[in-house]
Amino acid sequence: MDSHWRVARRRARRLYTLAHAALSGVTVGRGTVIMPGAKVSRELGGTIRIGERSTIHPGAMLLSYGGFIRLGVNCSINPYSVLYGHGGLMVGDNVRIAAHCVIIPANHGTALDGGPIAVQPLSKRGIRIGNDVWLGAGVRVLDGAVIGEGCVVAAGAVVRGELESCGIYGGVPARLLGWRKPNASYPKGVIYGGNPAETVEAVAAS
Repeated sequence: MDSHWRVARRRARRLYTLAHAALSGVTVGRGTVIMPGAKVSRELGGTIRIGERSTIHPGAMLLSYGGFIRLGVNCSINPYSVLYGHGGLMVGDNVRIAAHCVIIPANHGTALDGGPIAVQPLSKRGIRIGNDVWLGAGVRVLDGAVIGEGCVVAAGAVVRGELESCGIYGGVPARLLGWRKPNASYPKGVIYGGNPAETVEAVAAS
């Protein structure tokens, strides 16, 4: 009975995902799930494409704001994370974005003689996040950031500029704390990694 319930729940979530995507004009890959309570919207223009086997958890928000959001294969966006698309957001494969992260590829103008900040034009440089990246809870990623493949970013860090591949970063602003090691061990029974179906470049070009 329990296995039947799990199958039924999985099918219901997939049907909800397809309906949500159709109503929002969002492209979703095979096996991807948008959970009830998540908001994925391109109502202000732009595009959103989510790769296969990815999960958007309740409370998460993906809003294109006239730009684009591209998520790769096997990504998870955890509760109450906010991803905007203004200047373009590219996220690679096998990326984990923990709860309460904020990723915004835009900045307000702040010229003292430019009038109120609310009416000054935005700068939009875009954000790129490589494959196999883990952003801890509450990470903030600022416009123009490039996070290299394999990076780990500690909870609460503020990312700006470029992070080198396989680095471990933390702090405000985020600074290099160390490097991922090749002899890391994982608990028995944990399935880690996978073979990405596409590169970040292929997702962006699609």
